[in-house]
Amino acid sequence: MDDCISSLLSQVLNIAYDNDIAVIMKPFHHSDTPPCADCETRTIILNSNWYERNALPMHAAHEVEHILNGDTGTLYYHNCYAKYGSEGAANRGAVEILVSLYFADVEPEDANLFQFMDNLCIPSSLESWVNSTIQNFYLEK
Repeated sequence: MDDCISSLLSQVLNIAYDNDIAVIMKPFHHSDTPPCADCETRTIILNSNWYERNALPMHAAHEVEHILNGDTGTLYYHNCYAKYGSEGAANRGAVEILVSLYFADVEPEDANLFQFMDNLCIPSSLESWVNSTIQNFYLEK
């Protein structure tokens, strides 16, 4: 994981801590054991051994969003391509978090949607949402 990705992950985890969300990050035996959010205990669990290490900021932001959105139960990250329901809302919120962090010091003319999605392993099914989120970020900046 490069420095940029590590920094993004740290920033997302700080958002969790600022919102009284506990974080457990541990290396699971299997690299495809998904992260989860236990909404009742306000805890997210991340697999530090995940096979796509650059996806960890998206996973963390997604799980944080489940709790911030008031979802209930224990939710496992099993459908990263979802656009609707609580999974879709968590994906959209995660993208909003990551866009604001990733592009904070990037000039609009240097913003690259595809590089952002590729760097963070964001599924292509979220491309239109990512694009509109980036556009809105620069309009509000």
